This record gives sequence, structure tokens and C-alpha cells, in this order.
Amino acid sequence: MEGFFQGLPIWVNFVLFLVGMVLITKSGDYFTDAAVHIAVLTRIPKILIGATLVSICTTCPEFAVSFLATVEGKETVAIGNNIGSCIINIGLICGTSSLIRSSSTNKSLIVGQGAFMLMAGILVYLFSLGGDLTRVDGIILWLGLIGYFYYSIRMAWAKRRSAEATEDLPETEEASQGVGLLKPFVTLVLGAIGIIIGSQLLVGNVTPIAKFFGVPDLIIALTLVALGTSLPEFVVAITAAIKKHGELSIGNIIGADILNIFWILGSCSLYSPLPIPRQTMVLDYPFMILLMVLMIAFGYTRSRIERWEGTVLLAVIVVYLTLMMVYFTS
Repeated sequence: MEGFFQGLPIWVNFVLFLVGMVLITKSGDYFTDAAVHIAVLTRIPKILIGATLVSICTTCPEFAVSFLATVEGKETVAIGNNIGSCIINIGLICGTSSLIRSSSTNKSLIVGQGAFMLMAGILVYLFSLGGDLTRVDGIILWLGLIGYFYYSIRMAWAKRRSAEATEDLPETEEASQGVGLLKPFVTLVLGAIGIIIGSQLLVGNVTPIAKFFGVPDLIIALTLVALGTSLPEFVVAITAAIKKHGELSIGNIIGADILNIFWILGSCSLYSPLPIPRQTMVLDYPFMILLMVLMIAFGYTRSRIERWEGTVLLAVIVVYLTLMMVYFTS
């Protein structure tokens, strides 16, 4: 399939790349909506939706793109896509949504899930000091994923029991009417198929486009691919901000970053060891961890991320992109 894309005229590669981005974005959107619908019908608490189920849905594009890239021997795309997505999730998406409306947080969420996010970032950095992510590292990352899900489910069900005890968990109209789950499950499957096809189009056209511009795969993965696969998170964050559900947005972003590292990089390194580019060690990892620390600090201090703090997050990603271009051209 890769050879087929490389043999096409460059304008066709651009068109297919854009088609893949649109397809993966819309499919991820439908996938997310269906998953949230299922969660509502089954009365899963909001915090569990944001930090686990919605995060799984919105990171499916990253998983599909990164794992496919690993299978095709493009390990730098897998690394760049996931680290770039973590940076974009906090710097661009959280920053932008907080500018629209201050994002409410929950101190228990920030302390708990935030600690998992920061631990994942530091852990993958330490593992990468050896020059690559090995299969042993992948196993440890997967153990971190299991621990994260266990913690999240325990906390979510504890909150559900507390809400039920105070009769603060209303029955939704749809749930009371016993609406079936068939339609959202069908939408979920179709969304997954769209994600896979869109991922193939994205990954297959990265190399010819990168060669046309003389840009390494890593830079393309850190920017265009990472942005394209992060659009589902962006849609969720902006919608949540407009509808005053900032906690859902923050939980989704934190959960997505955790899954990017534990689930996706863990799975990719289990399939094949991932060599770590020098740029990732000296530039990408430090900015990713910096943004994680800032997000946790901002969210904890006033139980919300204010507009000026969103501006700081955006400023950090602007500095990061500027330094990345300087690093590439030097």
C-alpha cells in the first residue's frame, strides 16, 4: 500500500492526505458521539466518560495511525504522532478551550489522573534515555495502563454510589424509556472502520509529502498528523467549553495523554522496539512534561483553568513550534 501512494503524483498525495484527515476526524467524531450515547444509556458517571471512555474514543485515531506506522516501519511517525498529540492536547486544545471559557476542574481529578499523566510522561522519558523503547518498556507501560483504568473505575464508581446515596443521579429520559443500544453500537463500528481507512490514507501519504518538502517524517508527524489525529479531542474540548462542561474536557485531555503513552506507545513498542530521535529527547519530551506540570498546577490552584492560564499554555506551544523549526533548519 505504501508503494502505491509513493507512485502517485504529489497533488494526489495531498488530496488523499486531506481526505484521510477529514475521514478520520469525522469517524472519530461519530465514534465519540456513539460511545457517549452508550455511556448515557448505561448511566456511567461523567467523570468516567471523560477520563476513560471518551478518551479511548478520541485516541483511537492516534492508535490506528501510530500502530499502522509501526507495522510499516515508520517508528518516528509513531513517536512523533503521540508526543505531538500530548503537546497539542494541552497547549493548543486546553489553551484554546480555556480562552473560550474558563475550564472547571476537580481537585481529586487533577491530583489523581493528573499524577498518572505526569508519571506516564516522566516514565516514557526515562525509558527513552537508552535510545529506544523496548518490549520490556512496553510491558511496563501496559501495566501503567491497567493501573490507571483500575484507579479511574474505582473512583468513578465511588462517586456514583455517593451520588445515588444523595439521590443526585437523575434518570435520563432516554434511559427511562429503555432506548436500545443497537444504533449507537452500529455507529461505533462504522466509526472504527472509518478511523482505520483514514489512518491508512494519512500514514501512506506522509512519506511522499515529507520527501516533496524535504522535511523529515518526524516533523510531519509532530505537526500535521498529530494535529489531524487530535481533532476529535479538539471538538470535544470546544463543545464542552461552550456547554459549560469544562470538567469533561479536562478529563478527556488528561485521559487522552495518559492513553497516548501507556496504551499507544506501549502497544507499538510491544510490536517492535521504537528508536527515539534526538529531537524528541532534547525538545519534544521536555515541552510535553512542562505542559503537563503547568496544566496540573493551573487546574489545582483555583479548581479551574483561567483564560490567562490558557494563554500561557498557547504561548508555550508557540515557543515549542518555533524552536522545532529552528532545530530542523540548523
